[in-house]
Amino acid sequence: MRTFIHGLTRGVSLFSLSRRGLLTAAGSMAALLLAGCSASTKNVPCPHVAIVPDLQAVAKFKAGAGRADSDLAYGARLLDAAVSCSQANKGKAVDVTTKLGVQATRTDTTTRAGQVAYFVAVVNRTNAIVAKRDFVVDLKFSGDQGRVEVTEEHHELIPLPKGLSGADYGIVFGFQLSPEELKYNRAHLKPPGSG
Repeated sequence: MRTFIHGLTRGVSLFSLSRRGLLTAAGSMAALLLAGCSASTKNVPCPHVAIVPDLQAVAKFKAGAGRADSDLAYGARLLDAAVSCSQANKGKAVDVTTKLGVQATRTDTTTRAGQVAYFVAVVNRTNAIVAKRDFVVDLKFSGDQGRVEVTEEHHELIPLPKGLSGADYGIVFGFQLSPEELKYNRAHLKPPGSG
């Protein structure tokens, strides 16, 4: 479990989104937060959770190889995000637990290990990022194992200004991508519902 209090802790930071990248992601987050998953536990409104579509997958290529699909070593996808919460600090905060499914698939049988980096961000109703942190998942492929699935759990305590609830916030997930990786995703990922 990774624990954080209005900030995200315990994890290795690899990258941080550039301001431009955050603004681009923020545009996607607005729609996601309106349509994203949310839950309430014991009548405590929870933050909405969402995975940014352009940042839901990452392709990792073999060292020195080209960038054709045949040059892939492994890839990973964020599968699902779930949230549960409870009241904390006599109603002055919401205690949030999120679970994120990560699935990696090896396409090169000589690849035995890899890493992927993702972020967790807390946003308010105006999509301003209140807290953000990067995490790393170490992937280990053994023998002829072609797929690895991991569930990452995060814990956060979000202070609530007077008149606000957990539903006034969102928790957003995405892979940390280089500009080249983002371009690859936009060329290869199909939008939801496109078949």
